[in-house]
Formats: sequence, structure tokens, C-alpha cells
Amino acid sequence: MWGSTPRDSGSVGVGIAVEPRLELCYDLKLSGEPAGTAAKLLESNGVDLSKVKSSNPLPWSFGYATSGASAVAAAHLASYLKGKSLGSLLVQAHEIEVQDRTGLGDVLAISCGLGLVLRRRAGPPGIGQVDCLYLPRSISLLSIEAGGMSTESLLSSLGDDFYVESSNVLRKLDEELSLEAFIESVRALNDKLGLPSSILGAQNFEYVTKVPGLLGYYTKKRLVILIIERDLVGDAVDYLRKGLPYDIRELSPSEAGPYLR
Repeated sequence: MWGSTPRDSGSVGVGIAVEPRLELCYDLKLSGEPAGTAAKLLESNGVDLSKVKSSNPLPWSFGYATSGASAVAAAHLASYLKGKSLGSLLVQAHEIEVQDRTGLGDVLAISCGLGLVLRRRAGPPGIGQVDCLYLPRSISLLSIEAGGMSTESLLSSLGDDFYVESSNVLRKLDEELSLEAFIESVRALNDKLGLPSSILGAQNFEYVTKVPGLLGYYTKKRLVILIIERDLVGDAVDYLRKGLPYDIRELSPSEAGPYLR
């Protein structure tokens, strides 16, 4: 939702925080450069950008919340280097994301950042409310990458049906935050709105529903995320790469929130 100020804006929602994670490194000889929200936040807080390098194994603008992840990482780094309040820097990161229309709830979600993440109340960390649930190590995740999409394009493409149905899902998960409830609810939502078929095409999606070890699925932008039994993830990857014209990426649920090392 859009408020009168960036701090008053934000979104509620649910998803899974994933690995591999983005890293910002200080005074190390890496090749990546901080960009977008991270660069703006670091520079505005007096951090020398020439000494900050970025390592991000996931692509931008695909739905992996890389902008939000870099913003949270920048807040942690600036807090450590400049002795500033982490909470206030996370609020600043959220405000930059909203102003640039690169995210409404990612900073809040990643500030918790492990397993199943439910944003119960919109806003930046400290104002919004987020909850996380550890996920069992018996599951793995696969993403089917059908193309990039900006956050602004995503928001403009969602119709009233999506907001009504997703609100029902969030109410259910607010009462019972569990992996089983998440899988059942988001699968029913995606099937009712035809989201995976609209992204992959009906024939390709039918093929996906027969993947070995499939427990559930959901979509974000033009990603289709599959929840897979970990013991069968190798078979699932082989099956998908054999029959689909898309990149398949192996992921895992995050087991820790953001941290400095």
C-alpha cells in the first residue's frame, strides 16, 4: 500500500527466504560493485563506496529480492562502520526502496530473513510486523526462471482478484503459520488465478506438476518456485531441464537472518 510518505508505505505478504545469499564485503578484492539502494544508503552515510564490493549469486529483477537484500546488507555494514543505529538504517533502506519503486516489503521481510516469512503489518522494520518460521532440512527449493520483471511492472499487473484472494491466504496464515498451511494455501491461490500457467504456458505447467518430489509451488514475478523433497531434488532438476526451455536454479531455505562476520 502507498502511504503519504515512504515510511508509511509498505506491503504485507508471505514467501520463503532463500540461500545462496547476497554479501557486501568491505576492503576485500572482489569484482562486484554495490548498486541501487545499497549504494545510495552507503554513500549517504559516509561509507567509501570504492572499498565496498558485492557478491550476489542471484540475478536482479527476477523476483529474488536482490535489491532488498543489498539494502539490508548495506544497513548492517553502515551500522558497523559508522556506529549508527541499525534500526534507523533499516528504516532508511526501506524508504529508499519505496522511493525508487524497487520494493515495498522486502526490507522488512529480509530483516527477519529465515525460512518462511510472513509480513503481518506493512511498514519498515520497527513499524511493520514480521514473523519467521524455521523450515525442515528435508525440503529444498527449485526456481524456474521465465524472465525478468521490475517491481513497478509487477504491481501494475496485479488485479483486484489477486489482492482479494491473497488477503484470504494471509488471514489463514496469520492464524496458523506452518509449512503445511503455506503449501496448501498458496497452491490453491496460484491455481485459482492461473498464475503458473500464465507464466509457463499450460503445457509446460502440466509438465511441472509431475516433477519428482513436488510438495508445492508458488509464483513471484516471472519465477515459479517449487518446494521439493530434498532427497529427490537431483531427479527433479534432471526432469525439469529435460522438458522445459527455462533456466532451473537450485535454492535452499535460509537458516539464519542477516548477520555480520
